[in-house]
Amino acid sequence: MSTEDLSRNVRRQRLREQRRCLDNDYAQAASLKAAQHLVRDPLWQAQHIALYLSNDGELDPSAIAKAAWEAGKHLYLPVISSSGIQFCPWHVSDALQPNRYGIGEPQGKPVAPGTLELLLLPTVGWSASGFRLGMGGGYYDRFLASNNCETALRFGLAYDCQQDDSLDLLQESWDQPLHGVLTESGIKRFGGGAS
Repeated sequence: MSTEDLSRNVRRQRLREQRRCLDNDYAQAASLKAAQHLVRDPLWQAQHIALYLSNDGELDPSAIAKAAWEAGKHLYLPVISSSGIQFCPWHVSDALQPNRYGIGEPQGKPVAPGTLELLLLPTVGWSASGFRLGMGGGYYDRFLASNNCETALRFGLAYDCQQDDSLDLLQESWDQPLHGVLTESGIKRFGGGAS
C-alpha cells in the first residue's frame, strides 16, 4: 500500500469517526436543514433524483426523500452488483433487500443513467474545489466515469464539518468532481457553479 493510499485511509477513518460522533439531535436537525435548502434552490426543479440510504453516520437524506415524494418527483437508489452500481426506482412503499453491506436496495429494473438529473452522493469528506472522498469502494466514481451522466448534476450530501481542503492533495485521475455540496448550512457550488 502506498503512502498516499495510507493517507487516504487515515483521513477517511478520521472523517468517518468525526461524523459518527455528531449528536443525534444535531444530525436530525442537519437533515431537515439540508432538505429545506434544497427545496428553495433551482436544483429542486430536477424530477429524477438519485440519493442513498444513510449508513455509518452519513447525513440522512430521508427528509429530502419525503419532500420529493410529496412533490411527485422520481427517486432512485443505488444497487450494487458485480459490475458496479446502477440506480433503480424507489417508491415509499417498496420493500428493500439488504445488500452485502446491510443497506437496503430496491428490486426494480435499473434506470438508464441519462435519466438522472440530480445525484446526491454520500460523502466522507469534501473540499471547496469539488473533490469528494467516498468510502473507498470507487462505485460512484466508476459509475460517473463510464455512463452517460453529463447532464446529471453531482452534489455531495455531507456535514459542514466534513470539509477538508487538504484532501485535494490526495486526488487521483479517476476521482470524479462534484458540482457542489449540500450541507446543513446551505448549497455550495464549485467550479463556476451548476445552476
